[in-house]
Amino acid sequence: MQQRKDKKLVYVTSDLLEEITKASKSRGETITKFVEEALSQAVKVSTAGYDLKQLGQFFEVLYAQRILGGVFVPLDVLNFLTNVALKEKKASLADVWFESGKWHGKYLKERFDDPVKSLKTFLEVSRWDLSEIEVKRFGAITRVRCVSAVLSEEATQMLARFIEGIMQGFDYKLQKCDLLKGMIVLEFVN
Repeated sequence: MQQRKDKKLVYVTSDLLEEITKASKSRGETITKFVEEALSQAVKVSTAGYDLKQLGQFFEVLYAQRILGGVFVPLDVLNFLTNVALKEKKASLADVWFESGKWHGKYLKERFDDPVKSLKTFLEVSRWDLSEIEVKRFGAITRVRCVSAVLSEEATQMLARFIEGIMQGFDYKLQKCDLLKGMIVLEFVN
């Protein structure tokens, strides 16, 4: 004999219910199945220590990375390739990082209402090698600070060029640049 599962009534706005109905129909699912799956995934996200807003931000950044041709590469592989390229063409590699950053910046500027705010999330999601990321505004000045215990001096320089390119894509100009192995502090003016 099958056990009956207890069910609870949850109130949602009619606008949200319309969106749920459209989404569930487009997937060929019942509203109940769609809602149960959504809530199940929300619990997984919460259990992992994140909230749904963060999940939405992560998805947006991952989507942007996919559109921009981003890939996940193990850090030791990236460091090896960076070191090989630095031996032969350091200036060219820095230019490639900068140009890639500009492309990312232009895209983020078009995709997000507040691209500077999206930069922090973008770096958090796409750069797991960074232990601290701070993006703060002080009037017309925007300060970007990144810290990593695993970045080499060269990788620090390349990441700084990438961030500079992103900010130039946002139409910001570099005003101050302080770099140490594993630490980047950049200030930009709009």
